[in-house]
Amino acid sequence: MNFKEYLTWYRDVVDKEVEGWFYPIDVVVMYGILKELQKDIPGDICEIGVAYGKSAIAISNFKERNDKLYLYDIFPDEVYKKSLENIKKFGTPENLIWRIQDTTELKHGIKFFDRPLRFLHIDGCHEHSAVLGDLQFFSQYMVDRGIIVLDDFNDYEYPGVNSAAIEFSLAKYNEKNWRVFAIGDNKAYMCQKKYVFTYQSLLAMFMKEAQKKLEVPFPLPLGLREMMDINVLMCDSREDWDLNKLIEKIYDKPRIG
Repeated sequence: MNFKEYLTWYRDVVDKEVEGWFYPIDVVVMYGILKELQKDIPGDICEIGVAYGKSAIAISNFKERNDKLYLYDIFPDEVYKKSLENIKKFGTPENLIWRIQDTTELKHGIKFFDRPLRFLHIDGCHEHSAVLGDLQFFSQYMVDRGIIVLDDFNDYEYPGVNSAAIEFSLAKYNEKNWRVFAIGDNKAYMCQKKYVFTYQSLLAMFMKEAQKKLEVPFPLPLGLREMMDINVLMCDSREDWDLNKLIEKIYDKPRIG
């Protein structure tokens, strides 16, 4: 099926049968990252916090055939069985590696992944300390052009997601200068600061083209807002900016002080 058909199928079938939340605009953004922005970047994929497999289904369908998808969670047995069943039914179950582990208790010293990660989705415990710990630990296993996704960013019920992202960005140990470069409906997307302009431009162009070429059946309004020392791409903006104006503004440095 083409991408428009996939979105309709995901809405009408997966969304109704699989418990959880995965908003349509973030489905489009993740598709764009995994299939377009990172299509020439080798590396595996990891999700922290699988629950019933709603986002893992889409990620498994968007990854390359040979990519391994590592799935971390501390499931009750019945949830693990249901998640496995859902991914087998709706996703691509090849090259999945399940790890029933608490990521806040992981320690360095063993080989966690066969290859560095190009894509990481953090959707586990949403408390500040847990999110910060996952960012600190797993960012060390990312490829140079890797992307980290934070679930429930800007959700008033989980303020620790935002505070952890800010503390991590400002920390001295963040030697590779990870920054939030884009925000979807309830997810934030991070990359190293040196790739912010590139990823924002590519994602903006993909989103604009997706409306026409992929026939995405809902609006994809884009805008920019200052966040720390960069402008952040808003993927569900209240005002839809002209693409040329948007890309020009991406390269402007926010006025601080």
